[in-house]
Amino acid sequence: MSDTIPYPEIAHQFLEKKINVPTDKWDELKWGEHAHAFTVAHSNEAAVLDTIHGLLNQAIKDGIPFKDFRDGLLDMMSAKGWYGGNGHTKDDKRYINWRIGLIYDVNMRCAYEAEHYRNRLIGTDLRPIWVYRHDPAVTNPRAEHLALDGKAFRYDDAFWNTYNPPNGWGCRCYVTTMSEHEAEKAGMSVEHSDDSGNPPDMAGVDWNTFDSTWKYNPAREALAPNFSTYKNLAKIKGEDGKSILSHVTESYRKAMDTTKLTKGEFNVLAKRINKKDYTPQNILYQVGNLDAERFEVMQETGVTDCKIMASDKALYHGIGDKNAKQRIPESLFEALYDSFSTPDTIYENTEPNIKEDGREFHFVKNMDGGKILKTVLKQLSKEFALQIKTMGYIEYDYNNKKYKKIW
Repeated sequence: MSDTIPYPEIAHQFLEKKINVPTDKWDELKWGEHAHAFTVAHSNEAAVLDTIHGLLNQAIKDGIPFKDFRDGLLDMMSAKGWYGGNGHTKDDKRYINWRIGLIYDVNMRCAYEAEHYRNRLIGTDLRPIWVYRHDPAVTNPRAEHLALDGKAFRYDDAFWNTYNPPNGWGCRCYVTTMSEHEAEKAGMSVEHSDDSGNPPDMAGVDWNTFDSTWKYNPAREALAPNFSTYKNLAKIKGEDGKSILSHVTESYRKAMDTTKLTKGEFNVLAKRINKKDYTPQNILYQVGNLDAERFEVMQETGVTDCKIMASDKALYHGIGDKNAKQRIPESLFEALYDSFSTPDTIYENTEPNIKEDGREFHFVKNMDGGKILKTVLKQLSKEFALQIKTMGYIEYDYNNKKYKKIW
């Protein structure tokens, strides 16, 4: 039997795309910055960091076991005279073995959880309930981790922004999923966190005792970052003189431009954009595809691409801008995603001045109480996909003759 593991594409991408940042201490970078930058404490030499990063990438890509990773890292230590930094030498065998295990464990767990997290988000239509699980094989459990065992929250509850595993050095907790029917049948109570993402009060548990270094979700940060909060990466310069943050942002921008978001992924992104500290970076996302039936009708009007694109700036205008009169509430984010691919009605704005700047379409999704979700999309030319210009939650207002019904 082979001792290799199947190739996990998302886990590999999570680790491979990280930009190397030499540091003396792990906490020179904070929270979400670690999801985009690769650093190892006491490894402020670029050559050392390059080698460690490369060995970890190989371990995931080729499915090599820990023993081969360890042997490769020991060879590098011998060649470069780096034995974990901070004054340690080749004679510190116990420390070296512990350090190699820690480097491997932390990076692998975060990378594989990025894969598991995205896979769970794909299935949220059928299995929206996520359950925190403590590994029963852990013989000396942390009280806070054990207290969360079996606690259930919706996948988009703020709890997972903070407490999605791993939740500390050596944490082996994990997450399972359930349908609403399964949760009800099992008599499981679905909890709701507070505004900070903390779970309901439990006797004897102080959530402030959680390791603050890990009070973030690396997988979520990789999917839906808020780059304006990455202050340390903004200060550190790369070899070309540009900030590491600029390189991280560009790498993310390229990845998202070709990634179609699922409903669960879009909901996580939208809730991130809805936070008061979010600053749009004009990053373009593929937020949907018109379904086949509607696209066929749109093709008759000259639309040649079924993709629906949206910048975070346009999304922010519709869901994050607290001053927007037509702002869409969080409770409708999933319905908003559906409206991109299966709108109830499609109109074209036929005003002459509109056509000078490209064609404009309005997607309408009927909601309760006579209100609608309205999405305004532009087609700059036949070669381009439809791109969202703005959106809103409004009273029905399409009786004007300037709107030609397409669907």
